[in-house]
Amino acid sequence: HFVYLKNKTGGYLFIIDLGQPLAPQGPFDVIVHKLSDVIVESEHDQQSKHLLANFQSYVLAHPGTVLLDPLPAMTRLLDRFTSYQIMSKLHKSLRGVPTSRYCFSVRLPFNITNYNTFVFPPVCKTRVAHGSLSHEMCLIFSAGGLPDVRPPCVLQSFVSHGAVLHKVFVVGDRHFCVERPSLKNFPSGPCDRKTIFFNSHEVSKPESSSHLTALDEQTPSLPPPSSEAMAALVQELRVQLGMALFGVDVIIDIRTHTLTAIDINIFPGYEGVPQFFPSLLDHIKKVLDQRSGASGFQQNT
Repeated sequence: HFVYLKNKTGGYLFIIDLGQPLAPQGPFDVIVHKLSDVIVESEHDQQSKHLLANFQSYVLAHPGTVLLDPLPAMTRLLDRFTSYQIMSKLHKSLRGVPTSRYCFSVRLPFNITNYNTFVFPPVCKTRVAHGSLSHEMCLIFSAGGLPDVRPPCVLQSFVSHGAVLHKVFVVGDRHFCVERPSLKNFPSGPCDRKTIFFNSHEVSKPESSSHLTALDEQTPSLPPPSSEAMAALVQELRVQLGMALFGVDVIIDIRTHTLTAIDINIFPGYEGVPQFFPSLLDHIKKVLDQRSGASGFQQNT
């Protein structure tokens, strides 16, 4: 099921089934969707491919319908290597907001000597940034752990960040920052430690309690990122992505105290953001006002 906003009879939320023809269920002013599953599955599943094609046909035939968010923008972010290329531009356009220092796309055959700037330990992530498997990751500490890599994937250099993850949730021109647990600090450089396998979703849950997030008592806490830096980061990403509903995971390097963007998330769960639904409706109203030049949408109560 997908949720849409219809405005022809005063404005209301309408739930429809994508498996049915869209035209008889419309017309739609705004379509709010999360088609990530369908996009990913369309690569190997004919039914999903058919559903996506029908949806795209409807959107092309109704250019006046506002799509939150555009399918091409979402599709780009489903490939972690592509999203990291987008984030790498932040280093050039924003001072103090780098991405993780190195990120490699891994395919078979894989030879680590191809990368002369490689630094241990890297975090290994699936290249597809969606689905339950996308949360399965590992931390590799030496060349001896490279057989644990399962391509296609990306290797992203690990930055010690005091076991604190700052999740930034974006809704139009508003954003909200929520602090979550994260991986503890690890020294830079190869060592004989065995590969650590973990689920990022479980490690970074609000109530998470794991040995992977436990810091030594002597470890000093890091200051939170400045509101100005976060606002600049979000504004630049909105321009680069062309999206209104997304999240970005940010950490603070314990050595340099600079922000490091490590992931971009499509239409995240907005857990811990109580203002999400009012903010979403406010953004939809702004979009419709900009499109029509008049306040044609009224929120039902």
